[in-house]
Amino acid sequence: MNKIAIALAGVLLAGSAAAAPDWSKVPVRKIKVFYPGQASLEWVMNKADHSAVPDIVDKKRPCAKCHEGDAQDVGNLIVAGKPAGSSKTVLEPKPIAGKVGWLPVQFQAAHDGEKIYFRFEWVPPKVGDVKMDKKNEMKLTMLFDGGGTVEGAELNGCWATCHNDLRTMKDAKDDKKTKYVKGADLASGKFYDLMQFRSAKGEKPVDGYVADKRVMEGGKGLVKAEGIKEGNKWVVTFERTLAGGGTGDHVISAGKVYNFGFAIHEDYTEARYHYVSLGYQFGLDKPNPDVKNYINVSKP
Repeated sequence: MNKIAIALAGVLLAGSAAAAPDWSKVPVRKIKVFYPGQASLEWVMNKADHSAVPDIVDKKRPCAKCHEGDAQDVGNLIVAGKPAGSSKTVLEPKPIAGKVGWLPVQFQAAHDGEKIYFRFEWVPPKVGDVKMDKKNEMKLTMLFDGGGTVEGAELNGCWATCHNDLRTMKDAKDDKKTKYVKGADLASGKFYDLMQFRSAKGEKPVDGYVADKRVMEGGKGLVKAEGIKEGNKWVVTFERTLAGGGTGDHVISAGKVYNFGFAIHEDYTEARYHYVSLGYQFGLDKPNPDVKNYINVSKP
């Protein structure tokens, strides 16, 4: 079947000619991304709201260990404006008619010793006519730390960037306030590397970071970001150097375990109206079958 590219965007660095991996030889990890509504870090880590907080704090149990299996149920509750958590909180005060609570995504990752490659595949939902982002039908954003450099990232993934006072959130006072990490410090690596694909024609991929604020530039590690709509599914790929080299770029090296998460803005949405993954981990050529949310990235 011929592949019809509905949207394609990329940025190439000089001297980059290596071929992408043969994805048919790379293991697939099925990941559920779900609708979080206004579930901030503060809500997730408040025992009165979330009964699993003692397990997270005392037993160092990552959110994915409990919720990887029922992420779809959590998303379905929140998106419908139904009470969630121990406190029976309504985390979506303004439900969007027809919006689904979760999406199944096929995730793959590989490296060749110089670069790392990520691939995401899913079938987009049909939602409605509301266009918050009038240009981009879809955006996909991936965040990862420097290998345990952001406190709590090994437990709650990129939730460390999501707070009650962000725009469109419960305690928002500034409609321009975006994601941030408390106590962020670029020099010591306490930040998230950020890569983003945008589907609109002419939109450039983003290579930035999240520290005391979200910055959508500065990185030099992202070689290419592509998104192709093949029939009824999206396929998005990132190609990034292991070395990084720019402001807000983490070096990816063997022996470390990196905490990551990703979000998909579907159907022209923006801000918190996205689908998010739980926190996952990856490492290079380092199998770790005992850790449920870990992904070993190897050469195909």
